[in-house]
Amino acid sequence: MLVSVVIPSYNHRQYVVQAIESVLDQNWPQIDLIVIDDGSKDGSPDAIQQLLDARGGFRFVSRENGGLIRTLNELLEMAKGEAFCLLASDDYLPPGSLLERAEFLQRHPDHVAVFGDGLKVSDDTGTGERIMDSKRRRLFTLEDPVPEFLRGVNLPIHTLMVRTDVLQRLGGFDRRYYRCEDLDVQLLLFLEGRVGFVDTPVYCYRRHETNISRIHPQIARVDKTLCYRKYMAEVPKLAPYRKLIRYRLRRQYLLLARHLRMSGGGAPHERELVQGAWSMAWQDPRLLWHLVCLQLKWRQGQ
Repeated sequence: MLVSVVIPSYNHRQYVVQAIESVLDQNWPQIDLIVIDDGSKDGSPDAIQQLLDARGGFRFVSRENGGLIRTLNELLEMAKGEAFCLLASDDYLPPGSLLERAEFLQRHPDHVAVFGDGLKVSDDTGTGERIMDSKRRRLFTLEDPVPEFLRGVNLPIHTLMVRTDVLQRLGGFDRRYYRCEDLDVQLLLFLEGRVGFVDTPVYCYRRHETNISRIHPQIARVDKTLCYRKYMAEVPKLAPYRKLIRYRLRRQYLLLARHLRMSGGGAPHERELVQGAWSMAWQDPRLLWHLVCLQLKWRQGQ
């Protein structure tokens, strides 16, 4: 089984070489490694090119910045492997990572994907702390995990290995999101077929001061609102959960409207998005209050 490992690189010169080498040093024999530098300004492309010249073993594209979601979909289009997994340019894979997941998919042809555990790393120091807590592990034991996903329990997408054709059939990563690329992929995979779990660390997740994966709360609010709107209108398999989705969407509208009122009114795309909350405002006086205050604020600012 050929495994495509993709690395979207952005301003991680200090870490990206280790990320690439952690893939090249894997003991899985069939690897399709692709790196796209998304307009880094810190010299990352030079470091990556030097490694390519010295070791080879991967494809490399350097271009102007297009954003994470666009980069991931471009990498998915380029992937040649039967299986697909993602590695952030400031993280790295422990030994045996690809072997554990690829062999699981080979042993379980009825599964569309498999997740593994991960280890947290502080800068360059291992903490020994696992990523998969009890709530996340429980998802793999439930007959119906969808309600837990809808309530906000999520899985670390970087520990995922998915059959490439399945992810392509799902449409890849939703271009409407600003930064949260993993919002709905995991849930859609569980709707698509069986998803497994290997209780082994297959990923090293690095925390550091410049870690751009620390999503700004405001971006998360916008993306989560877009996500629940998508669930309401575009995913027929979620129709049985419409009541729960509607509640979660109303809650996201409340969080977004409250933030916009307290922070000065928001950007144009945020203002447009929160207008959709009016149809739900009668169900929550707090939401109605924030929407009315926002309207007054915007009129005063004209």
